[in-house]
Amino acid sequence: MYASGFQPFEAIAIVGLGLIGGSVAKDVRRLGLARKILGYDNNEEYHKEIKSEKLADYLSNMPDKKLAQAELVLLAVPVKSFKDILPLILPNISSTAILTDTGSVKSPLLKMMCSHDYENIRFLGGHPIAGSENFGPSAAQNNLFFGKRCIITPEEKTDKESILVVRRFWESMGAKVSEMDPESHDQMFASVSHLPHILAYACIQAISNTDSHEALGHSGAGLKDFSRIASSSPEMWADIFLENQEKLLPRVVAFKKVLSSLEEKIKNNDKKKLVELLALSKTARDRWML
Repeated sequence: MYASGFQPFEAIAIVGLGLIGGSVAKDVRRLGLARKILGYDNNEEYHKEIKSEKLADYLSNMPDKKLAQAELVLLAVPVKSFKDILPLILPNISSTAILTDTGSVKSPLLKMMCSHDYENIRFLGGHPIAGSENFGPSAAQNNLFFGKRCIITPEEKTDKESILVVRRFWESMGAKVSEMDPESHDQMFASVSHLPHILAYACIQAISNTDSHEALGHSGAGLKDFSRIASSSPEMWADIFLENQEKLLPRVVAFKKVLSSLEEKIKNNDKKKLVELLALSKTARDRWML
């Protein structure tokens, strides 16, 4: 049912019960990874869906005294919300509990957790690579993490038990867990996740701003595949772009240079150079897809 050696929690707390947090709750329930799920979500419009999907045994807007029952506390909220949630967690979390997260940006949260206020909390960053353009509790699904990558970001002071517990927790849901330092994580995902998302949003906006307002209605599968992620939560991705701007902005500059080079070749009717540039991209993608 779950990974070898995994001991089910008496209670797990999930803060944020949207796509990721809700999907964790479904797998925890289905696989018996915890005897009780404590749920927290400050979006009251979601509460009816959370209850309907049976994502939590206890539900409240904000972390409260019941949080002390949890052996694992999972933050599945937008990365910009961490600074608002942590002060509510601090007085209520058990001294033996492990705090982890699902955020797409690691360095800002780690910096907060290294401050004097939170230095005694057992913390280990995490990032399941299992997103979707859908969001909210109704988007939660069983087996979302099965076969997907999940990155944990331990540092020197992270205790080995926390690493083992969090690793086995994700493995119990079928994820393939690997370790990475937070800076390298943020650099990598600025390239392979954050840049593609910002380009998808920009592409749809550029098409929408054309004189032909019906253009999108005539698009084929290519545009739909490329732009799917532009249907993701605007609030969540705005937070990610802002939180990781130091790593993201150089990638945007690099993209502009490539786009300018393509523009120049088209203006000059330089088919040879244009084909060479396109071939470089094709080769890189084909090698990646092998």
